[in-house]
Amino acid sequence: MIERRILDSQIAQLHLRKMFKSFNKTNLIADGISCDKLLNEKGIMFGVLVCLDKNGNRVILKAFSSQLYSNYLVEGFVPPAFSVEEFNKIVDEYDHKIKSLTKQIEENSDQTLIEKRKNLSLEAQSKIQDLYEFHTIDNKVFKIKDIKEKCFVPTGTGDCCAPKLLNYAFKNSLLPISLAEGFYGKDSETKKHLALYPPCEEKCSLILPHMLKLDILYVDKYICVVNKQANITTIPGKSIELKDCITSRFKALFPHAIEQSSAHRLDMDTSGLLILAFDKESHKNLSIQFQNREVKKEYIALLRGIVEKEEGIIDLPIRLDVNNRPYQIVDFDKGKEAITYYKRLAVEKNKVTNEIFTRVLFIPKTGRTHQLRVHSMQKLFPIVGDRLYGFRKEIEKRMYLHASYIRFRHPNTNEIIEFRSPAPF
Repeated sequence: MIERRILDSQIAQLHLRKMFKSFNKTNLIADGISCDKLLNEKGIMFGVLVCLDKNGNRVILKAFSSQLYSNYLVEGFVPPAFSVEEFNKIVDEYDHKIKSLTKQIEENSDQTLIEKRKNLSLEAQSKIQDLYEFHTIDNKVFKIKDIKEKCFVPTGTGDCCAPKLLNYAFKNSLLPISLAEGFYGKDSETKKHLALYPPCEEKCSLILPHMLKLDILYVDKYICVVNKQANITTIPGKSIELKDCITSRFKALFPHAIEQSSAHRLDMDTSGLLILAFDKESHKNLSIQFQNREVKKEYIALLRGIVEKEEGIIDLPIRLDVNNRPYQIVDFDKGKEAITYYKRLAVEKNKVTNEIFTRVLFIPKTGRTHQLRVHSMQKLFPIVGDRLYGFRKEIEKRMYLHASYIRFRHPNTNEIIEFRSPAPF
């Protein structure tokens, strides 16, 4: 399984290099489009995305950044994330007005005319940006104008290879498994011919987390902390349906990251704080911290009943039920030590079902699989929405368990850092 995933991580790079070799051999990018200008004037970024369709068949997608010799549409490459026809209408509408003003300014450098031309250009750019429409990994759609409300969005955001490739994949129900981008053309100050590069920080970082549904709370050269949503696995499962996971989305966003990036795991049904590592050294450092129980974690849960005690400690050894995977059971002879501290936070009434729930803080002292779920079920009440150790009503779209706090040492600086994430329920 590990070997297959490593091959998956490299396959996009192999296809990208194969495409570049084809360019060199034929001097053609596509029918009738030569490589000459790229090699002699200004190169551009190309990208390859390897996907799986619903039947598990591999699909190879190709893209170029922005335009290829003033063309947005080139056979064999995915289209941009907007209607080229509507784009041309806007360009035609504003182009002659701006050119007319430019001619007047050349004859008479009037500040009023300069300001008018500037406003017209900004107006055209805004209308063009509003054309961009991006499909997400969970079958939703958003526009650049949705992001513009929160931050400044540079011109050309969404034109890079990665957003174009992922948008096409999600729009056509394809699951990305491997992404690679590289530069083809004359060397520049920032890019070298045939070199591979990750998605750009300036523009792609504004788009890709929304497309991949990664809620990034913190990122640096060594680690990334995300707020995982419920109902998605941390690492890939064996079936095609479970290929989409937090680490695969992370890898799509940061292709240079190691394959085994998660420093720990959260159950598929659990939401909350998850630490990912970019390199092997950082991953090893974090893993040792977890093994030595140096990492402090807290969880918020809703339990299906009224917890009488204000606080307590649950000490029940746990092991896997080998005849009923992945179910965990309490076993005082063969089970591994598992200790959980809990504190009652509030007793609440569900406004829809009128059920009485207890909001609880869990602080695990050990990190056994399903520890909180088993301990809660055995000594308190099942967690609301727990399909394995309790039950889930149709109205309950998730399990009500959330990793709300984590504290650890930064693997590079050794600084103690902590993060909090309020429970979404």
